[in-house]
Amino acid sequence: MRVVLIDDESTVRENLKILLNIYASDMEVVGEAGGVQEGLDCIRKHEPDLVLLDVEMKDGTGFDLLAMYGELDFKLIFVTGHNAYAIKAFKYSAIDYLLKPVDPEELSKALDKARQFFDSQDQNLRVANLVQNKQTPCLDQKIILKDAETVYLVAIKDIVRCESEANYTHFYLADGRHIMVSRTLKEFDQIFACQSFFRAHQSHLINLNHFDRYEKKEGGVVFMKDGSILPVAVRKKDALMTVLETL
Repeated sequence: MRVVLIDDESTVRENLKILLNIYASDMEVVGEAGGVQEGLDCIRKHEPDLVLLDVEMKDGTGFDLLAMYGELDFKLIFVTGHNAYAIKAFKYSAIDYLLKPVDPEELSKALDKARQFFDSQDQNLRVANLVQNKQTPCLDQKIILKDAETVYLVAIKDIVRCESEANYTHFYLADGRHIMVSRTLKEFDQIFACQSFFRAHQSHLINLNHFDRYEKKEGGVVFMKDGSILPVAVRKKDALMTVLETL
């Protein structure tokens, strides 16, 4: 697999080359660049299979480079030192990223994914959503959800609730759709931390924008606007009451 490294810190590029040499003998670094225009030229010249791309560079951003390149025909992993809010944008779009300083184990995991089947249409949808979310207020952002056969672009405000089933999460949407994703509820609880979601129970994550009412009967249950009736864990009752008072 042919790899291009684009980062304005030469020490980061050198470290990545060392790690790739150790953990990815099947990958060859064919080019590197320290900026947006230089990186664009490098990709066009070497036609890589995989690009490791910095987000913030001295002459612009990785997103500027992608916009200039157009439809992507290579696999992409972002390398970033950004804060938690920016990382959430990557998670919404299900795009692989590495935090600086790059951890060898995380790099190895990202490379394993990069070795898998490449669907350029899928990746371009993810990147487009990432760019759009960075320019969109929190409440209007969208998330990529993927089941065994389909990739969905879902408005977060349209998610009524999420329900856990082992290592799967069931999404119930306002339009009645049901999507099952092969990721744990714990992951989505973390991803939606800045949104109006509340973990009412070990198995249930609810969107308070679709909350109808809470009743104390049977130990405490919440009624959602779609007709769902869900239990509230005993240890979550006080927290739910506090959150509801702020709505």
